[in-house]
Amino acid sequence: MVTKGMEANEQEQREKQRFPPCNAEWSSAKGSRLWCSQKSGGVHRDWIGVPRKLYKPGAKEPHCVCVRTTGPPSDQQDNPRHSNRGDLDNPNLEEYTGCPPLAVTCSFPL
Repeated sequence: MVTKGMEANEQEQREKQRFPPCNAEWSSAKGSRLWCSQKSGGVHRDWIGVPRKLYKPGAKEPHCVCVRTTGPPSDQQDNPRHSNRGDLDNPNLEEYTGCPPLAVTCSFPL
């Protein structure tokens, strides 16, 4: 049981490195804002990324993650024939309506 728990934690950490959580803020005056930075979600990395909805199997709602926009997909690091779109083509991701596809920040006024 302990081993399974440790494996699940390691998997969660790998997923967080691949898709770190977005920064988010909300105010009654301005509405919501989501954005990515090189350390959003507490995950330090050499890329910024763009906000996307990540749908996880079994989860009721998606959550905002930062997605790498260049290079090979994370699951194809050794593939020399990639589309240079990072993880943007992952089937579990969805763009935010009203947010430009490569915007680092998305605002949703009230």
